[in-house]
Amino acid sequence: MRKMVKALHRYHPFVLLLYYLGATTLVMLYKHPVFLLIGVLILAFFSFQVSKQWKFRSWFVMLILLVVMFLIINPLVDRRGTHILFYLRHNPIMLEGFIHGLILALSIFTLMVLFSSYNEIVTADRFLFLFSKWLPQWALLTMLAMRFVPLLKARLKEIETVQQGKGLSVKEGKLKERMRHGLLLVQILLTWSLEDAIQTADSMAARGYGLNKRSKYTPYYMTASDWLAVFIIVVIFAIGVFGWWLGDGVLTIYPVLETMIIQGREWFYLVIFNVYLGLPLIAAGREAMKWRTWKQKTSFSNTQIQNSTY
Repeated sequence: MRKMVKALHRYHPFVLLLYYLGATTLVMLYKHPVFLLIGVLILAFFSFQVSKQWKFRSWFVMLILLVVMFLIINPLVDRRGTHILFYLRHNPIMLEGFIHGLILALSIFTLMVLFSSYNEIVTADRFLFLFSKWLPQWALLTMLAMRFVPLLKARLKEIETVQQGKGLSVKEGKLKERMRHGLLLVQILLTWSLEDAIQTADSMAARGYGLNKRSKYTPYYMTASDWLAVFIIVVIFAIGVFGWWLGDGVLTIYPVLETMIIQGREWFYLVIFNVYLGLPLIAAGREAMKWRTWKQKTSFSNTQIQNSTY
């Protein structure tokens, strides 16, 4: 897991951010169940590789519930189409509405799976490096906001553990008592967070934040491999957008439902779409092959030296 993250961290932050922007755009443009299904499998494998296993499972259940909700709600409210699946209390449930809900669910599911690995790849210092020069206050505010939710979650868990040692629980007892204990937890959490925010603001003011030009703790420089990666990303992305402009990768539902079978030119853009989403896996695999080759050469050289010594 960590080897893949280290392999991707060798690239400039601009390259990594460019990949996520392009992947988000292609996922939003392509509206075909087959495209999205294969894409989400690739991204889920990538996210599983860069994230801890327990973290992957924690949000995966929530995503499945979200998909099921779309699959249920959209056919109930969308009555357009000509293919009737069945009647629910004299109301027709259309095949077009079900497929439309499936596409919406897969789109949201793919985007959320895509960004589940974002914090591991584009870390806070990399994000701040990219935008601090032109938008320092906005970049800092965005970075703090992205850090805010997991920080509050960890603090709330810590407060809850301490309060349980005192006999105060939000999971056991009468409803009124649990509500009172829950409000106490929120009060402690807000007090702790406000106190920490004041200390952070005082520390930043004492260090002269915003008075002079900001220096960078970890400078990043574009190398030849970074420019090559940018070129590959831009070319594959441009081909993907051109395919969308031609109408490939977009399933026509209204007024006439198109077949979901991939035909003709769509096979090419199916490969382009999934190759783009799988670029991090390709890059990490390339780094792993280079490392294995270098290790084998080193081992062979050491063996030759030992044999010549004897």
